[in-house]
Amino acid sequence: MRERQAMRRADREVTDREGIDAILRAGEVLYLAMTEDGAPYVVPINYGWDGRNVWLHCSEQGLKLDILARDPRVSFAVASEVRVVPGKGCGWTTRFRSVVGFGAAVLVTGEEERLRGLAAVVSHY
Repeated sequence: MRERQAMRRADREVTDREGIDAILRAGEVLYLAMTEDGAPYVVPINYGWDGRNVWLHCSEQGLKLDILARDPRVSFAVASEVRVVPGKGCGWTTRFRSVVGFGAAVLVTGEEERLRGLAAVVSHY
């Protein structure tokens, strides 16, 4: 993977583990980005966070799994505390906290691991 660029607004960057964990625990939807034939493909998905792994919930078949079988590299974004507030420019702005991550998706096949992932997703919601 390529090296991560610094945020333009470093004063707003969340770098501490507790802050990142809080955002991932509070988010409602994870947006998963993949690449299909050189083109981006992004889907909203239910997820769970266990403090170490992001667990994604999906069907046992479909385009998402087909793409990930060919190229498991992913990026994702989760936002929490989203609110529209009066602001500058056009008269309003949106405030939110977010986490953007990069990694590789791993298909979980073992029953024990599947149940661990499902427990993370269910407890998230």
